[in-house]
Amino acid sequence: MCDNKAVLEVTSSHDATVARMYGLALAAGVLLIVLGKTSPVEATGFVSPFLVMFEQRR
Repeated sequence: MCDNKAVLEVTSSHDATVARMYGLALAAGVLLIVLGKTSPVEATGFVSPFLVMFEQRR
């Protein structure tokens, strides 16, 4: 057994929802690039406001 006292970042259902939305925003950016609809710079510009919004809520 490990006696590590690490605390999970996702501790409540609200945090789990935020983590899921954060992951979906990142996945949307990757999907935009993979499908060839946008360049990486454009995808970053599209996704970064969502990521900043999620980070400010923490």
